[in-house]
Amino acid sequence: IRLGFISLLAVRQPPTIIKQSMKEHIVDPKDTMVIECEAKGNPHPIFSWRRNGKYFNVARDSQASMRRRSGTLDIYAKNNPEQYEAEYQCIASNEYGSAYSNKIRLQLYRAPVWPREILEPVVVSAGLPLVLSCDPPPGPPKPETYWMSSSFPTMQAVRPDRRVSMGVNGDLYFSNVLINDSVADYCCNARFPYKNHTITVKVKGEAF
Repeated sequence: IRLGFISLLAVRQPPTIIKQSMKEHIVDPKDTMVIECEAKGNPHPIFSWRRNGKYFNVARDSQASMRRRSGTLDIYAKNNPEQYEAEYQCIASNEYGSAYSNKIRLQLYRAPVWPREILEPVVVSAGLPLVLSCDPPPGPPKPETYWMSSSFPTMQAVRPDRRVSMGVNGDLYFSNVLINDSVADYCCNARFPYKNHTITVKVKGEAF
């Protein structure tokens, strides 16, 4: 009886990045800051990092570590987390080549603060254009803004139309003001998706 043996050899291949953090990566400095980087290849790749274009020696940083058989960074920045705000890039290498992650910009989440200020009633003649300024905190992350008004018994969303629109900076534009635009309050709201946090500023409008 003749027995045949088939020997399967693993195919050698250069690294390929299979998982990485988003290009704009916002983290909470109160938690462990994680920058993901996973790659496959044969032999299994080794990993290194660049920070702001220069080699980042993770082993010599007491607040950072790299996971075993992975390029994922864990940063425990209890002291001065701002020093880690930078552009990072992961490199996975083996004898057949190297693969590079996207350049990942690490940003710290900052609780939004809207300066408290006394806003005077806005006075404008009917028929003229008007801009109500919102000026929300910049983040990161960039807030989603929307306006509400007390033109009804309860606060209602201001719905854009051909006459009323909202700019990319959150300002509210009236191409021409009507008498019924005069309400007690216009409120600009900024929603910060990272923490689902909403803050509001009121613009008095009794004197339109």
